Amino acid sequence: MLIGLLFTQTACSNGVSIQHEERNPEIVISEKTKFENLRVLELDVNHEDNKKVLNVFGDELKEGIYAYDNKNKTYILINSNTKNYTDYSFKYDMKKKILTLSYTTTEGSITNKKTLFLIESKKKNQFEELKLVNNGNDDGFVGVFTN
Repeated sequence: MLIGLLFTQTACSNGVSIQHEERNPEIVISEKTKFENLRVLELDVNHEDNKKVLNVFGDELKEGIYAYDNKNKTYILINSNTKNYTDYSFKYDMKKKILTLSYTTTEGSITNKKTLFLIESKKKNQFEELKLVNNGNDDGFVGVFTN
């Protein structure tokens, strides 16, 4: 009886499955976060496939955070020229459909450091708002691109 209950509990708790496009492991640095119907990957900015995405943002990038929305994928680029961006975390409010990227910035940086995240969703408009929170305060995007 106990084994049956454990099996049922495990099956129910693991029952939510998301079918995402399989990625070449060479282009993914890490899977940062996984929510129901949504996952966030940190991508290798030096890989050829990801350089194509970086080209969308252009060559003359200012300090800050950019977004590129392409169907069920949203790319977030953090371009660091004078600040250190650290402590990235993602939070998803399913009821309000708000995805929040929180991070910390401090002065001083490695010149031209770029960090690229991919937010994949099972369906379009999985979240209605992408919110930025820097050092506990609301922040904004430098540029937003759509396809």
